[in-house]
Amino acid sequence: MRKLLALVFFSVSSVLWAQLGGSSTYQFLNLVPSARVAAQGGNAIANPESDLNFAIWNPSLLNEEMHGQVSVSMVDYVSDIVVGDVNYAHHFDSIGTFFAGVKFVDYGDFDRTDVLGVKQGTFSATDLALNIGYSYTIDTNWRVGATMKLINSTYESFTSYGMTGDLAATYQIPSKRIVVALVAKNIGFQFSPYNNERESLPFELQLGFSNRFEHLPLRWQITFEQLETWDLRYRNPNDVQTNQFTGEVEDNFPSIWNNILRHMVLGVEFSPTKSFNLQFGYNFRRRQELNLDTRRTAAGFSFGMGIKISKFRLSYGRNMYHVASNANHFSIITDLQDFR
Repeated sequence: MRKLLALVFFSVSSVLWAQLGGSSTYQFLNLVPSARVAAQGGNAIANPESDLNFAIWNPSLLNEEMHGQVSVSMVDYVSDIVVGDVNYAHHFDSIGTFFAGVKFVDYGDFDRTDVLGVKQGTFSATDLALNIGYSYTIDTNWRVGATMKLINSTYESFTSYGMTGDLAATYQIPSKRIVVALVAKNIGFQFSPYNNERESLPFELQLGFSNRFEHLPLRWQITFEQLETWDLRYRNPNDVQTNQFTGEVEDNFPSIWNNILRHMVLGVEFSPTKSFNLQFGYNFRRRQELNLDTRRTAAGFSFGMGIKISKFRLSYGRNMYHVASNANHFSIITDLQDFR
């Protein structure tokens, strides 16, 4: 029962809060398995470090230094839901850098019952995406990239197929350690819907900035999300007050500054050596949507760390969603060339 409630919660949560995801399908595409990305607020499109997990979310970050990298990530999501991905990068001289991977969500098994509650077996629910990405270097400052995703989603006897893609461009100033990235995500359509009506995909436009200090091994970044939708505010029917003089009911509608902050994700990464790093992140919109007025929570905050042991880089990230559920992210990445 908990898994079924979690599946329903995952599907309609955006309708209940920010009214973003309920109008489109394939919301699993926005789940972040990578520990290093998740620890920086769940969005790190402007981090140029040679880590394939960053290029998955911004294909223009792919470069020849990622040649031979293999990454595997897994998330212990809410109510035993498992989210993960596996990816590999390969560089071809004079052509560019490619990556291929698979992303999946396993919601587990559910009890199938009739209208009287009599158990008649079980059923499962899964989401799957096959990804192919490409990046090309224009000059020392500009890189462009794209990712194509083939999607299969199966909930009990309902199945859907679709295709979507990401387009990205990254501008770097190496001497200033500045990176600016623009990503258009999930441009595509459904080949076949779950039922008879096709649904839109969760298109999103993102803009990211990052900079690494000259004399401090610290990179900060700001990512602006949901730029295609200006107003991310909503009226909460539970957040109302009664005027003691007039008796009128007043709702606490968020201010314009609150709306601006809902577009922003902040992240920092401290890397004193190439073998060790720490990450911290803050997602303002996530905190506004999942925080409780009755008690202090850590909703919206995230943190993580990474360490290199021999030929493997291990990463852990933790995302605080709600007092009832948090997510633990685990990633491992290695370079096949190191084994030659």
